[in-house]
Amino acid sequence: MEKAESFTTSPISPARPALVALAAIVVSWLAEYAAQVMAFGPGGELSLWGVQLAVAQSAVVVAGLVIGLALVGRMDLLARMVTALFLLVALVNLTMWTLYREAPQLFETTARVEAMRGLSHLVQIALLVWLLRAPLRQWLRAGLVMAVVFLGTKEVALRWFSVEELYVFPQVAMSDTYTVVDVEGLYAAQDRLMGEQVAALVPQVPGQTDVFALALGGTEDQSVFLTEVESVSAILDAQYGSGPRTLKLANSHDHPTRYPMANRANLARALKEIGARQGAEDLAFLFLTSHGKEDLFSLDFYEAGTKDLTAAEFKAMLDDSGIGPAVIVVSACHSGSFIDDIEAPDRLVITAARGDRTSFGCRDGAEWTEFGESFFHKALRAEPDPRKAFPVAVEDVTRKELADDLTPSLPQISEGALIGPVLDRVLAR
Repeated sequence: MEKAESFTTSPISPARPALVALAAIVVSWLAEYAAQVMAFGPGGELSLWGVQLAVAQSAVVVAGLVIGLALVGRMDLLARMVTALFLLVALVNLTMWTLYREAPQLFETTARVEAMRGLSHLVQIALLVWLLRAPLRQWLRAGLVMAVVFLGTKEVALRWFSVEELYVFPQVAMSDTYTVVDVEGLYAAQDRLMGEQVAALVPQVPGQTDVFALALGGTEDQSVFLTEVESVSAILDAQYGSGPRTLKLANSHDHPTRYPMANRANLARALKEIGARQGAEDLAFLFLTSHGKEDLFSLDFYEAGTKDLTAAEFKAMLDDSGIGPAVIVVSACHSGSFIDDIEAPDRLVITAARGDRTSFGCRDGAEWTEFGESFFHKALRAEPDPRKAFPVAVEDVTRKELADDLTPSLPQISEGALIGPVLDRVLAR
């Protein structure tokens, strides 16, 4: 009789589950990084400090699992639990960042943020308890111990090792010492700065269609808004000859008195000064760029104590100013939420994003925001009619957002029934 062959199965290497668990941890980091890129847009970079925090946070969580499993006598589950937990964390983080982009109202208050975090923890605890499956009484005891230990270590990990800055934008070179703004001098200079600009305004010519312009940059700690104020003013002058009839307002920490501050008082005065000079045949072109939320436009100069502009306040300012036919471009996240307040028959209103969407490109050192570049730098330079420039800009914005896998900002336009003839007269000059 032939001797039967014997087959043996090699035992699974103890290192393999550990490597799989480590891979799951790395996947959770990559998911967090990808989610932050999608939320904040292109132009950033991986933060080495953020990587160190991610490693520390993961180590604290794994230590918590070790303690919990040791207490319940189930150390055999460690590799499996680490793998399953961190893969779930990757999915939860992607979901949370998606909700942050698509439904920002869920994160508007501290209570809502805590509720979303609590929900995330609950889902993770449910997974851990499920993995501890055992006879009911033993299962309940083990699950309770694991939940308490996990919540404690998770709180330490989130409090001391947050990875919210895994993806950051490079800062422009700064001086060795931070320059404190002379707030008293800043406010003392406002009347002079506004007075000089107003005094330089060239009057409108009766019977001639002239263009008055206002450019406002609302946030002081990112130079892109000041740069856009100056660049857009130059483009409007080149296309419509508005240079001598232009007012500029800007918040800037580096150049606090280059222009009057972009606060509500100066904005209201600037609108009234234009309204007092604009003839019935003239056009006003108003450009506002900053950060924003729904029905809120940021006028942020922290040291000066400025307050943001609501859509209702902007509507009231426009109505009180006496401004006639106008093109109004609001470039900010959620800027479409302003349309229902400020649209009018003699206005063309353009916004960088729909009311429930963010726009992109707001960073220090940049020359343009994404919408500003597409609409003014590319489209309006080539096509002076803003009605025709808008779809060109939308196409360019959409292309960039698709390339960077960003949630579409969906720029908006509202054309009043009476603004067309005014624009036609401006373009026919």
